Order: sequence, then structure tokens, then C-alpha cells
Amino acid sequence: MFQKNSYTFFKNKSLIEIHGKDRFTFLQGIISNDVYNLKNNTSIYSSILTPQGRFITDFFLSNYKDHFLIEICENEKDLILQKFKMYKLRSEVELSVSKGKVYLISNNLEDILSNSMKDSLCFNDPRFKNLFKRLYIFNNNAGKIYRDLKLNKISDEKFNNLRIQNSIPDFSKDALKNKSLLMEMRFDELNGISWTKGCYMGQEITARMKHRNLQKRKLFVIKIEYNTFIDDEIRFEDDVVGNITSHNKKNGLAYFNLNFIKKNKHIVLICGNSEIRIEDPWWSITN
Repeated sequence: MFQKNSYTFFKNKSLIEIHGKDRFTFLQGIISNDVYNLKNNTSIYSSILTPQGRFITDFFLSNYKDHFLIEICENEKDLILQKFKMYKLRSEVELSVSKGKVYLISNNLEDILSNSMKDSLCFNDPRFKNLFKRLYIFNNNAGKIYRDLKLNKISDEKFNNLRIQNSIPDFSKDALKNKSLLMEMRFDELNGISWTKGCYMGQEITARMKHRNLQKRKLFVIKIEYNTFIDDEIRFEDDVVGNITSHNKKNGLAYFNLNFIKKNKHIVLICGNSEIRIEDPWWSITN
């Protein structure tokens, strides 16, 4: 996804630290993925749901030294800290906000930076393989090192364009908070759900959606022949059959009614005065 020697800095991301001997058992009953996978992996992708199985937020959970790190959107930080403190009860865990910074780097940079970034954590994004690496830096030397190495900084706008081009969801944009369900979001295809770990908040609804195939809509990629404008709602014969969540006038992500998709997936739709074609994401199990 990134060209060599490239990076981007996420100023809108925060890291939450979770210390304490009960940190595994504490999170296991709350989040959608299996915390114990961190015994053998650096990081997992997961979410926290309402009791009704509705999506609240997603995050990356990493095992670093003697504690966990949760990478989360800055504007979700206080909400999640509040929820974790509410669930804490008598668990021996301590929650705090880390001073670490979140970066994405091209795959070739881990070896180049390894001698410079002593106080850091680098790992493959657990949703995908070989697109980029996530990098957490816990000191203030990153800017100087990147300038000294003459690395290519990718702007927020360019990264968002690359994200959409590569069909990478950003569920701060590509989900309906307190409405979306994980199976609609293809969260299982993004390695964000454990089907064997047992109960967690919202697990019953999520499992029912999977085993009874109850989802009514699903996330798809759209290819756009842009004219002069495009609507958020996608219509077919006066019915709303889809909703666009993000796009860059060439590619996008949208939820479609599955009853419509079964019969009409390969047709060309008009949205605004632009044409839309529907595809599964490249990372989908259907591909």
C-alpha cells in the first residue's frame, strides 16, 4: 500500500495502557476477540459492543512488555475509559493514557528503524498482511529520525485516499454507531471476532447473526464513474438499497441491502449523476 520509505502519523489516535495481573480475564468478557491470542501474537483487532450487539468502537490491542496497549480514536478514548472503569469492579487492573504516538510505516522500514527506535513497538496490522506496519513510539525522537533519514511523510488526505483505494474500512466513518452489527461490517473477515472464546458483551446477538444468517445488509466496495455529484443514499427504482459511508470519487465503501444484492449485484447503478458498480472487498472470504 505504501511506497518504500514512507510513513504517516495519526494525530487522531490515542493509546490506553492496561496494567495489572487481571488484565487478561478483565478484557476477555468485554471485547469481541480472544485476548489470550496475545500469548502468541503481538496484536489483535477487536471491538466493544452494546449488550444488544451494536457496534460502539473498534481498536487494536497489543501486548507490550508487562501491559496491554489499546490503540483507539482520540474522540473515543474517554468513552472507552469510562466503560472499562465501569466494568472493572474488583479486577486488579490499572488504566491510564499513554504518551506513545501512533504511526503507519511501509514494510521495509522496520529493519531501517530498529536501531533508532529503541523505545517502540512495531507489528503487522492484524487485519491484513503486507500492506503496512503499525508503529508505536514512546519518546520524542521520531520527528528528528524521520527527517534525518529523509523519509516520505504521507499526509492525512493522501492516506485517506490510499485507505479507500485499498478498501480499508475506518469504522469511525464506515459504521453507524450504536446501530451497526459486526457481521454487517464483515468484522469476522477482518479477524476481529473469536467464535470460540465464550461470552462477551453483545456475543449472543453476534453469534445469532452468524449462525442463523440474519444480517439484512453488508459492507461492499463500490467503483465509481464520477460525473459531477454523488449522493449518500443509493436508490434503485425509488427504493433506498444502499448507503455510502466514504468515497474518493473513484472508490468507496457502502452498505447494501442483501436482498437487493442477491439479484442485482452486477448491475450498474446511478447515484446522483454518477455510475456505481458493486464488488466484494479484496480481503473478503468470498474472494
